[in-house]
Amino acid sequence: MSQLLVKTRSIVSLYEQATMWLALLGGAVLTLMAITTVISVAGRYFFSEPIQGDTEIVQMFTAVVVALSLPYCQMRLGNVIVDVLTASAPKLFRLTMDIIGSLLLGTLFAILAYYTFEGSLSAAKYGNETMMLRMKEWPFYDTIAFGFVLTAIAGLIKPIALIADYKGSK
Repeated sequence: MSQLLVKTRSIVSLYEQATMWLALLGGAVLTLMAITTVISVAGRYFFSEPIQGDTEIVQMFTAVVVALSLPYCQMRLGNVIVDVLTASAPKLFRLTMDIIGSLLLGTLFAILAYYTFEGSLSAAKYGNETMMLRMKEWPFYDTIAFGFVLTAIAGLIKPIALIADYKGSK
């Protein structure tokens, strides 16, 4: 394997580790959301006092959790794919399909990131906020756009790792 490919593969591995930490952060937020829901339901059932705006909290942070987890999912090729048709195909064909799919995903998420950031600017400009808690919406949009940018990067650099792994296995 060429020296450049080895160095590039190690950078991609570092990126994968960074995305893993973001996914773990997303998991921690998801855990807090679950605790919030349990406390709210228990409060509603036992004391007729749910957490005010609990549904808003869960709604806003669900998108954040997903956006922070997608880059790691892509780096691990954990996205849902239909490999029934390619399972018996030659390894080079499957590699080519994975590279094309990864590049398409990267491109689409770059577009999604752009429009999500545009939505954030619009939400900030018009002062959009949630109904009950009056939380500003633009920070959530920014976090989602950040996750989408990282997913786009993951989609665009994952082919490097795929090629390096393929060449290394020869």
